[in-house]
This record gives sequence, C-alpha cells and structure tokens, in this order.
Amino acid sequence: MAQPSVRFELGDGEWIAERDSVGFVGLTALGPVEFLIIRDALAYLLNPDFDEIDSECAIETFEFESDIHRIAQLEFVKRLGGEPPILLTVADVEMADPPKRQSDEDEFGDFD
Repeated sequence: MAQPSVRFELGDGEWIAERDSVGFVGLTALGPVEFLIIRDALAYLLNPDFDEIDSECAIETFEFESDIHRIAQLEFVKRLGGEPPILLTVADVEMADPPKRQSDEDEFGDFD
C-alpha cells in the first residue's frame, strides 16, 4: 500500500488568534507543512447550521482531528503541496463531505 503524501500527529492543533484559525502540522517526505483550518470551517464541521463559534469551541471542535486531517490530506494532494500554510475553509469541508455531527438534542433528546 502506498504511503500517504502527508501524515499527521494527533493532538497538535493550537489556536492561532491572528489568523482566527486552528493551526496544525503535517509531515511530508520533504519536511513539515503548516495547515490552518478557519473558525467558520470548524463551525461547519460541528454543525452545518452554525454560522460562528468562539475560539474555545473551535479548539474543542479540533477533537474531530481525524476528519480534519483527512480533509487536509485531500487539499494537500489537490493543491500539489502549495505555499504553506495551507488554509482549509468551509468550501473544503463541504467538498470533503465528512460525517455530520449529531446535535446535542439529537443525541440526548429534547431539553424541554
């Protein structure tokens, strides 16, 4: 089986306030590549109906790292590497079509 062009370590996401994104690093045969996933893309990943989430919720959403890493790998290949950091947006999340997250109401029932 062929090795992926970019590999990721779990748990390396960190909030980058000046970019309003979570940053993480992928490893390639040529060295590390920086990625950023913007807050709006994380909100969409959490729930497509959300318009915005705060920075704390954004970093918590990064717990879905395996989905985010899969999207990042697809974008890396599609862009043939590209100039880092590679920015992941809502459009990238939509195109990758990750599994949708259940809302709290779906998971725990009606709160009324």
